[in-house]
Amino acid sequence: MAGAAAVAIGKKILKSPKTRDLAVKGLAQGMKLHHEAKENFQNMKDEASDICNDAKAEAGLDK
Repeated sequence: MAGAAAVAIGKKILKSPKTRDLAVKGLAQGMKLHHEAKENFQNMKDEASDICNDAKAEAGLDK
């Protein structure tokens, strides 16, 4: 009986608008952080490439 009651309560909690709202907000925050991390990584790659190209040009190796 206790197991069935726990399942019933769990279903109500999962279907709760408040639980859904918290889950959506948490997922949205995670997605935002992931997107920002990808942008920052791309910016670092671009900056490193620029530095490398500038160094090649200064060394006369860009021909």
